[in-house]
Amino acid sequence: MSVLSQLYSLIISDIWTTIIRLLIGYVVYYLAKFYYKHYSLPPGPFPLPLIGNYLTFRTKHHWDYAMRQMAKKYGPIFTVYLGNSPQIVITDPVIARDVFNRSEFAGRTQTYFVKLMGDGVIMADYGPNWETRRNVAQAAVRKYSNNERLVNVVVDCVDKTVETMLKTIGPNKPIEQSNYIYLTFLNIMANSAFNENYNFDDPEFKKFKYVLNDINYEWGTRFLLYEYSKLIQWIDYKCFNQITKVYEEIREIIVKKIRNHYKDYDPSIERDFCDTLIEAKNTALRDVGQGDSKQSVANYLTDDKLGMIVLDIFQARIDTSYNTFQWLLLFLSSDLVVQKKLRKEISDKIGDRLPTLDDRQQCHYVMAFISETLRFRNVVPVAVPRKAMVDSKIGNYMIPKNMSIAVFQGFILRNDSNKYWTNPNDFIPERFLDSDNHYMITRLQQTAYIPFGIGRRVCLGEKLATADLFLVLTRFLQSTQNYDIVLDSHPGFDADPYNVDLVSPCSYSIIFKSKS
Repeated sequence: MSVLSQLYSLIISDIWTTIIRLLIGYVVYYLAKFYYKHYSLPPGPFPLPLIGNYLTFRTKHHWDYAMRQMAKKYGPIFTVYLGNSPQIVITDPVIARDVFNRSEFAGRTQTYFVKLMGDGVIMADYGPNWETRRNVAQAAVRKYSNNERLVNVVVDCVDKTVETMLKTIGPNKPIEQSNYIYLTFLNIMANSAFNENYNFDDPEFKKFKYVLNDINYEWGTRFLLYEYSKLIQWIDYKCFNQITKVYEEIREIIVKKIRNHYKDYDPSIERDFCDTLIEAKNTALRDVGQGDSKQSVANYLTDDKLGMIVLDIFQARIDTSYNTFQWLLLFLSSDLVVQKKLRKEISDKIGDRLPTLDDRQQCHYVMAFISETLRFRNVVPVAVPRKAMVDSKIGNYMIPKNMSIAVFQGFILRNDSNKYWTNPNDFIPERFLDSDNHYMITRLQQTAYIPFGIGRRVCLGEKLATADLFLVLTRFLQSTQNYDIVLDSHPGFDADPYNVDLVSPCSYSIIFKSKS
């Protein structure tokens, strides 16, 4: 072998040796950094590189079960890894209230799904941009949730749904009610927001339903994979691009509706939520005066931004109201005694007239029934995570800047060792009634009753969702007063909760059974 060949072989050998050493060095550095960070955070199950605590959740039980076991084992603050990303979880309501009322924990990590939802209010990061839009959105929601027009919208939508169910299927026959109920709440939102109505064949209805509901079931855990891995986004680019496209289309539809409202906007006439939102925007611009501040507020409240606020309201209001009403209907259909109590109170306090928002002050059992459903089957068991804006502390733990933190509100609302609830795994509406059978939430319960989240970023659609649930439930029972609503077949809520979907109930059918 020539000298040059030997030299070449030696160089190649040295290069590969160097590459291998560099790779080993990088792996050692990565593992050291990964586990140093792990041991500096609150306790939790031991994570593996790349997959985190994936194996912990790979059981026959619902993911909620694994999370509850972690809470019992590691205490009120623990860390769970989603891929390489650690997330701190809080399961104590006192700690959660302290943490999430502080501005340093009011941020929002800008993940794939957050960006997909758009720069509105719910997913926007903390700062003056978010605060301006939040104030405008809250003002609009507060005003519209007390608007009597909402009553007429709800009554009209519910009456049409019940009429369609009875006309299409008929009494004494099983009705798969899910799509009917979804159409009801989507029409309530569309009528409230745009003064429009949809039917099952409407292309916009199908698009809204797909984006706001069906897409979660169609793509399942892919959302989580996209959240934490750009590599998966690239590998699965066809699906990734399809999901991104439909979200862009729905944003364009809403922004177009906002712009159309300006064409015939009259501040003396409030037609719908878009008008209320435009009025709130104009008020904010008037209040801020002139100069750079006014220009900044105007930049925060462009038509695109207002459209994202409407999309946020759509998402928060429909998702919460629809899924919660699915549980309400399941529970009252499972227990005729409860159903009769609800019907009697509605008959005694409201009669045949249209329900109003003021009737909530008189319908104590109805309100207790709704509150217990929100507690027992909370539709957002783990709230949207917050982000630490700066290096901070939670208890004795140092929390680094940009760390993701979430409250496990499903655990706070229902767990065996919780001092806030008696028999938490039983469905008992009466827990929200006092000795005079008046609706109330005791001071102790108030600490742990957080179905819509907690702190500075509590659910934007809370007031509208609670108004919707009361009005829809009362009108639905008024419209079916000649029938008993019973289940065709379903395991009911006495079934093992870890074998059913905790967010929305398993598919079930109801029957409008004619009263003899």
